[in-house]
Amino acid sequence: MQSVADRRAAGSLGRRVQQIIQQPLDGTEMRQALETLAATYSTQAVDSRRHRDVRSEMQEHTQQLDADFVRALGEVNAVFTDLEASVQHLDAQCSGLRVQVNSALRATESVSAQASLLVDEQRELAMRSTVARGVLEAFTLTDADTKVLDAGVIDDAYFDVLDRVDRTRRECQRLNVEQTAVSDLLAQLAQHEESAYSALLRWVLAEIRVLSRDTPEFSTRLKQALARLESHPVLFTTATAEIASARCDALHRAFLAALVRGGPNGTPRPIEAHAGDPQRFVGDMLAWVHQACASERELLDTMFSRSAMQSAHVPHMLAAALAGVARPLEIRMQQTVAELAAPAAVYRIDSLLGFYKTLFSRVCSADSSFVQTVDALAAQARDKLAASLDSLADAVISDLDVQSGLVSPALDVPASLHALLAAVADILRLHEDSVQSHEANSVAALVTSVIGRVQSQVHELVQQLGHLRPYEQSMLELNIWSSVHDTLSAFVSMQDTTSADALIDTLQEQLLGVLKQKSHLPFDSETKASKESVELFNHTLKAAMDLDVSRLTSRLNNHAVARQVSEHVIQKFVQDYARVYQQYIDSGSDPSTLLSPDSVSTLM
Repeated sequence: MQSVADRRAAGSLGRRVQQIIQQPLDGTEMRQALETLAATYSTQAVDSRRHRDVRSEMQEHTQQLDADFVRALGEVNAVFTDLEASVQHLDAQCSGLRVQVNSALRATESVSAQASLLVDEQRELAMRSTVARGVLEAFTLTDADTKVLDAGVIDDAYFDVLDRVDRTRRECQRLNVEQTAVSDLLAQLAQHEESAYSALLRWVLAEIRVLSRDTPEFSTRLKQALARLESHPVLFTTATAEIASARCDALHRAFLAALVRGGPNGTPRPIEAHAGDPQRFVGDMLAWVHQACASERELLDTMFSRSAMQSAHVPHMLAAALAGVARPLEIRMQQTVAELAAPAAVYRIDSLLGFYKTLFSRVCSADSSFVQTVDALAAQARDKLAASLDSLADAVISDLDVQSGLVSPALDVPASLHALLAAVADILRLHEDSVQSHEANSVAALVTSVIGRVQSQVHELVQQLGHLRPYEQSMLELNIWSSVHDTLSAFVSMQDTTSADALIDTLQEQLLGVLKQKSHLPFDSETKASKESVELFNHTLKAAMDLDVSRLTSRLNNHAVARQVSEHVIQKFVQDYARVYQQYIDSGSDPSTLLSPDSVSTLM
């Protein structure tokens, strides 16, 4: 039987063996432990005794390793002890040096502060010097620029310097500070600018002399110079005035040459060669001026910049240049208009002047002397036209005068009225063919005024013609109205249509009265017709002379009006005759002795 101790030993060994068996051999720690044992106990040197002293040998080995480690740490400690001593020695030396440095700093503290202030001041002065050099370079002219301006040679370099002066002056003004330096810079720049632009103006005035030629040619530099002068209104105005004066002289000479000599080698012919044809003469003169105006406009367009063309200078220059032809044109126009007698010819001149006045007003200022001259010439032509029509109207009124004795028994319209109406018709026909639609109201007003004056006096004058019967006076007045209406209806609408209707009504009443008087019947009384009056009426009606209305209205020029008047008078007469006839029958008289109303209507 095993003892308890043996059983316990066996149980303990079994557990340990079991633990060893269950211990995984592929673990990292197990592998390292086995490798260490293999290195310590090689197979050749292994014996049973050493197997039993593994624990003790491991302990001895561990102790040996610990002893070696302690000895190595001692050596390290000795090294660190020496290092600490060296560091303490260095710290002592540094403390001495620190004391010396602090003493030196205290001794040189004031000097350092002064040196720092001097360094800051030097830095600020350097910055100011840099800024001053930049300002001088930006806002002053260099010696080379000054030499270019002093030389006075107008070239690209001169224009570049001018542009720089102008740009620099604007930059100075933009600084918006009140400092003596900036004021001095501006004064210096202003002096250079004034001197440079004065020299430029003198050069421009010298170059402008070539513009007085008939075919002017100018350089590109002149256009550049004028563009620079735009920023100085006084100088620019002086230059433009000189240009306008030169072109005025040139156009004056060219216009006189066109009038007298014509073109080169006589082509085209001189304008005055057509002086016998007023319309062509005036038209050629105005066409030449219009072409010259277009050429001047093109010249100024190539000479000035777009901003100048949009300003008021160019229209004034153009008007001033055309002023040279104003006086010669005015003299010849006045002479031509004064010699015209026919209203249609005067209207042709008036229409031409009105048309060209509109064209010139679009390109020249309205207050220019040339436009005012053309306007005055147009007004003179319109006054001449009105005077010519008034003269014809006066002739009509004179022919209708009671003292003239020119009214024929046929009640024909006076020849002077035909002349007036023919002139008016020609004027309106020419106006419709023209392009001046904006003058329609003025022409219509003029015609209406003249015709209205004639018509207003016709009635009074006709009433004074004592050798005419009242119905003849009405027919003459109606003939005059018909002539006016027939002539002008295609051009001007007659607004006074009621006067014609009233005149027709008056004529109808007058003719009805004549028929009643010649019938010898008592139309205006309640008494019955006598036997003698019935016989006279029958005789008169059968004779078909005194009661023939168509014969009375045959002197009306308007056949439609004559037929209307005749029909109305006959109808009215028959109506009144029916009342007389009824009274005659009611009185117990023999109906066969008096014609019935139907018979009277048929006979009349």
